[in-house]
Amino acid sequence: MKKPPFIPTLIVLGFVVLMTNLGFWQLNRAQEKEQLLILLANDNITSISQAQQIKDLPQYSNIKLYGKLLQSPQLLLDNQIENQQVGYHVFTPFYVYEMNLYVMVNRGWIAKDGFEEKAVSVVSDSVELFGKLNHSPQVGMQLGEIELESNKTVQVITYFDREKVSKFLYENLCKDLNCIVSDRVLLLEKNQNQGFKREWSPIIMPPEKHTGYAVQWFSMTFVLILIFIYWVSKLKD
Repeated sequence: MKKPPFIPTLIVLGFVVLMTNLGFWQLNRAQEKEQLLILLANDNITSISQAQQIKDLPQYSNIKLYGKLLQSPQLLLDNQIENQQVGYHVFTPFYVYEMNLYVMVNRGWIAKDGFEEKAVSVVSDSVELFGKLNHSPQVGMQLGEIELESNKTVQVITYFDREKVSKFLYENLCKDLNCIVSDRVLLLEKNQNQGFKREWSPIIMPPEKHTGYAVQWFSMTFVLILIFIYWVSKLKD
């Protein structure tokens, strides 16, 4: 049996490394989904006493804040579909007194058809607010740049630019350097007042599917190695 050619060997080795890594990546994803499902099923509520907690707590943690909803500036995230109907997700700033902290609250979905700004007005009384921590909405297709105007109480945005929104809130709400604007959002709990239609159950691929994909990648890697060994064994001196 002669020495296998360098280039085919290199190609096969590259595919083996790639497919093995994809298999382990799927196993990691399965573990992440298991942890996420545990969090979604967890009813424990964390009372936030330090701003750092909001940054450190995992996604979908249940939290409680004390403060007030602000009338302005409210952001309406456009092109949100609910039962084949177009609408907005309403984001309203919430001020936490003790921490001088601002958090954007997703109050839910409201229909675009017949929308009036007064529909999203708030009662700015002190209140305990419950909800799930989440990351800022991810940008799908970014068309142009969003323009945020300081003199508008309610304004429509086509996507949620985390850095731009945080900077805008800081410039318009903060009165001193100790002010904190969180880059995470709160999904308002269903039973809370001043909200709209809220269905916060994410569509999650089950961990079992990720494990199945991992098995497929490892199986294909094993078959490729067997084929390569068989091919090399057939090479003539």
